Amino acid sequence: MTKWKLVSERDKYGIAIFNFKERNKVCLELQVGEAVYIVKESGEWYFGCTAKNRDSYGIFPKSYVQIRESVVDKSGPVEMIVPNHSPIVLEITAVLREWGVLWKNLYVSRHTEYEKIQKMMLELMRCRTKILSGNLPVDEIKDIKHLVTSRIDLGNNTLGLDMVVRDDQGNILNPMFTSAIQLYMYHDSATKRIKGSQAKPNKVVTHHSHIFFVSIRNFVCKMTEDSDLLMMLYDGKECKPITENYVVRWSKEGLAQDLDQINNLRVLFTDLGQRDLRRDKVYLVCYVVRIGAMEAKETDVKRASQMPRKTPALTDCIRRPSGVAALDVTLYLKGGIETNEDAHIYVPFTPCGDKDNLDGTLKKVLAGKDVNPKDFKGHGLWASFKLLHGDLKQVREENPHLVLGSVAIARKMGFPEIILPGDVRNDLYLTIVSGEYSRGSKSTDKNVEVTVRVCNEKGQSIPGVIMMGAGAGPQDEYKSVVYYHEDKPKWYETLKIAIPIDEFKSCHIKFFFKHRSSNEAKDKSEKIYALSYVKLMQDNGTTLPDTVHDVLVYKVDHKKFDENDIGYLKLPSTKSEMTDGNKPHSAGLSLSTKDCFIIQTNVCSTKLTQNVDLLGLLKWAGQPEKLQDCLKALMKVDGEEIVKFLQDVLDALFNILMQNSDSDVYDKMVFECLLHIINLVSSGKYQHFQPVLDLYIKESFSATLAYHKLMQVLKQYIDEADQEIANLDSDILHRAMKSLQYIMKFIVRSRFLYAELNEGRGGEDFAYSLRALLQSMINLMSYNHKHIVVHQASCLKYLPTTIPDILQVFNAADLSQMLLSMIFALQGSNLATQKMYTLKDIVLSQLFLDPECRSILLPSILKQVREMLDNSNEMAMCVQILSDLMELLFQKKAGQTLDDITMIMQTVLRTVIQTTIRLPRQNELTKSLVTVMIAIFRQMTPNHFEQYFEHFHTRTDLLDFLMEILSAFKDLVSIPVYPRDWCDMIMLQNSVILKSLRFFSHTIRDYFTNPFEQQVWSNFFYCAIAFLTQPALQLDNFSANKRARIVSRYKDMRRETAFEIRAMWFNLGSQKIQFIPNLIGPILEMTMIPEVELRKATIPIFFDMMQCEFYSSKSLDDSTLRVETKKDSSQIKANFCRFEDEMVAKLDSQVEGGKGDHQYKDLFNQILMSLSKNHATMSTQGQHFVETMTKLMECLLEYRTVVTDENKENRMSCTVNVLNFYNQINRKEMYIRYVNKLFDLHLECDNFTEAAYTLKLHSKLLMWSNNKISFLLRSSRYPEHSTHRELKERIYYDIIDNFDKGKMWECALEVCKELVIQYEKETYDYVKLGSLHQRMAEFYQKIIEQIRPEPEYFRVAFYGRGYPAFLQNKVYVYRGKEYERLTDFSSRILLQFPNAELMNKLVPPGEEITESDKQYLQINKIDPVMDDKNYNFSGKNINESILKFYKVNEVRKFRFSRPIHRGPRDPDNEFASLWLARTVLTTEQSFPGILHWFPVDSSDTHYLSPIENAIEDMEASIKSLRDLIVYHANNPSQPCQNLSMKLNGVVEPAVNGGIKKYEKAFFNTDFMDANPDQQPGVIKLKDLMASQIPVIEVGLQLHQRLVPDNMLPFHQKVEEQFVILKNEVESKYGVRTCEPKLEQLLATAPVIRRQFSRNSTVNELPSRLSDASLAGENSSLKSATPVQKIFPRNSATSASPSKREKKRDKDKARRKTSTSTLSIPMSPGTQWYTDNESSSPLQSSTPLNNASPPVFELRQELTPKRPLRSEIEKEKRLSRPNSGSFSSMRFSTLSLSHSRNGSNRDSVVTTDSTASEDDINIPPPLPVKQREVEPDYCNLPDEDDIALKKPPLPNNFSRMAKKKPPPPEPDDDDDARPPTPPPKKPVTKFLTDNF
Repeated sequence: MTKWKLVSERDKYGIAIFNFKERNKVCLELQVGEAVYIVKESGEWYFGCTAKNRDSYGIFPKSYVQIRESVVDKSGPVEMIVPNHSPIVLEITAVLREWGVLWKNLYVSRHTEYEKIQKMMLELMRCRTKILSGNLPVDEIKDIKHLVTSRIDLGNNTLGLDMVVRDDQGNILNPMFTSAIQLYMYHDSATKRIKGSQAKPNKVVTHHSHIFFVSIRNFVCKMTEDSDLLMMLYDGKECKPITENYVVRWSKEGLAQDLDQINNLRVLFTDLGQRDLRRDKVYLVCYVVRIGAMEAKETDVKRASQMPRKTPALTDCIRRPSGVAALDVTLYLKGGIETNEDAHIYVPFTPCGDKDNLDGTLKKVLAGKDVNPKDFKGHGLWASFKLLHGDLKQVREENPHLVLGSVAIARKMGFPEIILPGDVRNDLYLTIVSGEYSRGSKSTDKNVEVTVRVCNEKGQSIPGVIMMGAGAGPQDEYKSVVYYHEDKPKWYETLKIAIPIDEFKSCHIKFFFKHRSSNEAKDKSEKIYALSYVKLMQDNGTTLPDTVHDVLVYKVDHKKFDENDIGYLKLPSTKSEMTDGNKPHSAGLSLSTKDCFIIQTNVCSTKLTQNVDLLGLLKWAGQPEKLQDCLKALMKVDGEEIVKFLQDVLDALFNILMQNSDSDVYDKMVFECLLHIINLVSSGKYQHFQPVLDLYIKESFSATLAYHKLMQVLKQYIDEADQEIANLDSDILHRAMKSLQYIMKFIVRSRFLYAELNEGRGGEDFAYSLRALLQSMINLMSYNHKHIVVHQASCLKYLPTTIPDILQVFNAADLSQMLLSMIFALQGSNLATQKMYTLKDIVLSQLFLDPECRSILLPSILKQVREMLDNSNEMAMCVQILSDLMELLFQKKAGQTLDDITMIMQTVLRTVIQTTIRLPRQNELTKSLVTVMIAIFRQMTPNHFEQYFEHFHTRTDLLDFLMEILSAFKDLVSIPVYPRDWCDMIMLQNSVILKSLRFFSHTIRDYFTNPFEQQVWSNFFYCAIAFLTQPALQLDNFSANKRARIVSRYKDMRRETAFEIRAMWFNLGSQKIQFIPNLIGPILEMTMIPEVELRKATIPIFFDMMQCEFYSSKSLDDSTLRVETKKDSSQIKANFCRFEDEMVAKLDSQVEGGKGDHQYKDLFNQILMSLSKNHATMSTQGQHFVETMTKLMECLLEYRTVVTDENKENRMSCTVNVLNFYNQINRKEMYIRYVNKLFDLHLECDNFTEAAYTLKLHSKLLMWSNNKISFLLRSSRYPEHSTHRELKERIYYDIIDNFDKGKMWECALEVCKELVIQYEKETYDYVKLGSLHQRMAEFYQKIIEQIRPEPEYFRVAFYGRGYPAFLQNKVYVYRGKEYERLTDFSSRILLQFPNAELMNKLVPPGEEITESDKQYLQINKIDPVMDDKNYNFSGKNINESILKFYKVNEVRKFRFSRPIHRGPRDPDNEFASLWLARTVLTTEQSFPGILHWFPVDSSDTHYLSPIENAIEDMEASIKSLRDLIVYHANNPSQPCQNLSMKLNGVVEPAVNGGIKKYEKAFFNTDFMDANPDQQPGVIKLKDLMASQIPVIEVGLQLHQRLVPDNMLPFHQKVEEQFVILKNEVESKYGVRTCEPKLEQLLATAPVIRRQFSRNSTVNELPSRLSDASLAGENSSLKSATPVQKIFPRNSATSASPSKREKKRDKDKARRKTSTSTLSIPMSPGTQWYTDNESSSPLQSSTPLNNASPPVFELRQELTPKRPLRSEIEKEKRLSRPNSGSFSSMRFSTLSLSHSRNGSNRDSVVTTDSTASEDDINIPPPLPVKQREVEPDYCNLPDEDDIALKKPPLPNNFSRMAKKKPPPPEPDDDDDARPPTPPPKKPVTKFLTDNF
């Protein structure tokens, strides 16, 4: 095979186009669409990794991957491969991948942000598609990029991801090439931007000019004639248009008349400013004007098709109103609605009424009056809108697809906010408002048409100066709209008149009024009947004012009127020009007093003004005598007029300055006027005109000698500042300082123009004058007068703005020196704040880019900053100055900066560190100051570090510095100053800290080893370990993208830090002992970092610590350990106890805190065990220590695994494991800690008994003494108790309380008795003793009187490796909760382990189950075995309540039985082959205890033969009957139904055939011959049969005394059957005598006859024991069930109950079955207790009632409290395989007795014998049909295996897709295997020579 070789850079990135499944471990599994990084190639194979998992490499076929273009980034320490796409596309792709995982988690957790993130992701996908399409223009790409970045930033913030830092263009910044200061600023601005986007503010517009783009898509309206569409932007509040009209000629065919404009009807409404966008209401209004006849006529379609209609000439057409279309576009302008040029927006059309005008219709539409949307009928205008920002030039560049071509420009009817010098405009907007006309000779009102013409002084019409608006060409005249029969027409029509400047002064506007007739013939003969005019210029030289004009109307007498006569110009044009009592007239013209005409004008001109004072200044040369007045008047002119004519005004002022000879008079006045204009432009209202002023200075200013006079006047004002001058002059100086920037601009520009014109002459004189001016400013700073402070502050504030201009004509170094002199000339602390602001501005000036100037300025600035920081003054400005300095020095344009960094380092670094430590974290300046410190360290080179360490004069100073910086670094990583999502900033800080720590470590080793300084070494270790363990460096907690990004830039900084710590440790030498044990915890935390190489390098440190303590001197106490010695073995300590103790304590806290894992445990064991084994002296101790720590880690890891588990039982188990381990190693303080945790868990679960036992663990560690408690035995639960006695007494009372809550009064009494001894014999506290005795009495009473449910016990086996380690393949015994039966318990366990499968057999599983990854459960009920040796009950009458407690408590042994058959089975009698497999379990601890489950310590299984089984049944039956006899003999007042049932069942068994089955099975020669060893058993069984007869006889005698009269027939019948049985048994097996004790009881028993009521309730009857057959064929195990009524069979004296009564009684019995114990009224009866091994613990159901039993009301649930099962969980349970653990099936051939000493042959199911009256009144039921297969313990089918088959997949299952190619065929010599992947890089091995 060919060898592996590196691939070329163009082949390093690919996309998987087919799925490639892993065939062996060297192959890499691929999925379609997955990105692949390729490293090497060999033949047809590639070697590489996927983008998702860069840690897993493998080989894959070349044909499965498609190579894509990529870019290899080698800028960082790790090579990065990125696809060759747009950066924004790559970012979107990465973001979607990262968000996708989190988005799914949000969905699973049903988070409220789920839908929000989903919308963002969909939006990003759409944007990505648009960008990849490549069809977007540049401006849209910018908009999309801005949208994408804002969405990504907002989404990252919502998801808690890291902030992405971008520059102003939205590009992601690379921290490696960005200064720390700039990176911080971008982080801060991004945070504010994201918060602003969440608040959803309105879009902030920063442009001064805006354009509203409108594209007309269509106009739909029923029209018979052509129309004009006049569109404009309209102010709805002021009711006036904002812009010019945009005119569209629309034909009656529904298209634009100009074919070139079809689909190209676009207009730009320009010059819109901020105030226009902020208007309250702005509408897009379209006036529709019909052009044609007076009355619109319907077109006859038929006639029109035959003969075309004659179109009238354009001059004869009448303009008539048609309607208005209007739409509110306010939100489009304000940014409330995103504008899109592709969206078609409907503008509804409203037609005019018969008497309505266009303006009136518009107002109705805007007011919403008389406008019904249904009337629109789809008529209207369709248009597209888009708001564009910038002037027309900028918009054309950014939006070429919108504005290029024939696009109309409709300007604003007024000036824009900024008027540039080149923007020459001279427009007059004329609005025909309204008129009022008399009828004259007409009988009706006239149809008035106004014709507008512009004429010169000769009365001649000027052609082409009138325009209707944009989109329409110039016209000679304009004709208004005609309103039909309207004597007071209101037009409100606006037109633009554009007249050249030179002709404007002599022109006037003439208006002609004409009546238009509806009769075309008459209309042609109509002539004008009146005229008006208005002049454009006034007599004072100003233009027509912008106001409403009431124009005079002159009637025309055509007989005398001559159109060429200009005599009308002598007549007044407006009413304001008329004189009182004078009626002007002229040839053919006479004033009409009844008519009036209103117009409004608006002049937009940059050359003509309406201000007289401004006009006087502009024409000063014509009237020099008025110059002084003109200059004074300029100060009062409105600022808007000045800025409109800014260039002309400045030209006039500088002409006056240069041309006027009287300098003393006019120089200061001109200077003041300049100050006025500069201040005006600098003010907030007109500050947007500053670019205009800058442009004027640069291009239009031409005063070459102005600099001399300006400097002279300015110097004069400054020199006079200290004199007692007038307030006016003082104000001038203040304004001069504020205008210093522009004054200096004028000076420098003037000097530059002069030098350019005169070849540089006069340079020395200028430099001298400028130096003198600057010296005057220095002198100004030295003045110490109160009234000078304002001027000094102004000078300091505005002087830095002049630096760029001064540098053009002045030496930079001299300027730097003079600036310093000026700043520090201030005396004392005057103007300290302003001084710092000035220093900041100087730092930002061009001076600091010059190294020479920097060397002059920097020392003084740093000194000032240091003083301020030391005194905590102006700290914000100090930080800002330092930030600006470091930002500047990072840039390449700053040149060589090594000396500057040295100066900063030596001057302010220590101060910055100290200030950082001093400032609180919540201070806003802290982040900025830390950034400055990081920036300084970042820009320091190794030489800088060396110089800095050497500049300390003493060793103590260096030590202090290291202590400070290490403390500061530790605080920075422990309590971060930056927000958590500032990842780039935090990582930059960490990289700088790591770099610094390297230099500090060398310095510490070099300077502080000899003599040794422990504190600095200790600080280094703590700082480095805190740095290494900080959350920001834990790469394992990050996503793959973030981890790859960090590693590519910074590598894994944890590893490098760990190596540095390791090196420092081994350089300690003999001083290591000083850091033991204090450093154990930090180093342990470091070694637990999940990085293999780091762990391998640092874990050996522990062994070195062990050696240090082992060889330390034992002669010194623990506090003064200083010496190590290996020479004298007798003097060494020879142990490492302190190390071990500290290790245990720290390991617990670290693991509990989430540190460490199983890999660490194994590595810890492997490394330290190896080192210990190889050590000659410490081998034994070391290995024991390692084993101990390994076991502890196992326990702690198990505990941590389940500490947050919902299953609290698992948490309890692990807690017990941990506390047991601590008990074994005698760590009392840790033991008590976990005892308290276990106690809290029990209280949470209401396990009061277990909680009490848990507290007893703590109490056992205490003594009954008054000694002080050591810290090892103290408990956080009882901090107020200080002695052993106090604490133990308090714990005992808590134990008693919990035992009381758990109804374990016997256990509480034991604790009380111990307290009694202390109170009675030790403390003699009789008060407490009395109270305690009272409580003990209550406990005794509760034991006898209160009902306590008997807990059941269950065996639970956990098989499989799917469980936690502490449960795998282990068997536990569980103590059930109150009233919890097997079914409930099994459900509870299955809920805890929902993935577990319940096994249906008790057969021990094989390895296929125990070693599988699944979970299997075996659950069955078991019976406790009471240890009689522990109690002295033998031969005593014991109260049943007492016995019941000890039968189920304080037990450790349990048993269960499983029936099996051996040999041939007799279908008629199975007793011969029935064996019992009995298993006895022994637990580690007795129940109850600290848990309600314990593991099985031992298990023993033995088998009972059939004869032994029968003997056991017979013994149990006899014992049961004997117990009943004893009970009723001692309690004769109790009902005897249970005794009746028992006697009847023994004498005449209803099922299983009685003793005949035993006789048939065992008492035959075949059995004896086959089993000769069973002869003793047969003899014993016969003896038991005979021994039962006397017991039955005693029972019948007692029954005869107790039975009621109505039951005597039943008793007689039983006696008759007994006589037969007795004769038969005695004849076969002999006669036996009764026990004397029973006879004595019978002798003392009274004779009682009671009537048995049919209505007796269950509560009146004791529960009976289940029947056991003496002579039955098979014993039956039956639960105790109360019997309601018993009637003798075939008795005529007793009435049979009805069926309904029977059913009701049966239902009651069935409901009471599971709670029989509670339904029995208890009484303090006694029971004869015999020491019999087979005694049954189930006798607890024996009733103990008084003569008059009380009725108990059941008040608590009979089922354990557990959560309801959900539907899904229910389905899971139903879907499980049937478990025999709680099957309801019964054995067909065997029913075990419940009275046989608690035997449980079927530990899962008991066969209930709910006998009622039917058991007696009807014949016994037939036996259940026998099963052919041997039953198992759970009565389920006992097939060995239940096959769970999966449905087979269809044969034709395949993907209907492109068939992927087969993997490449291997070479012949490769044994049909893929090539071996290339070898991995060798892993660095760490030497362990020191160990």
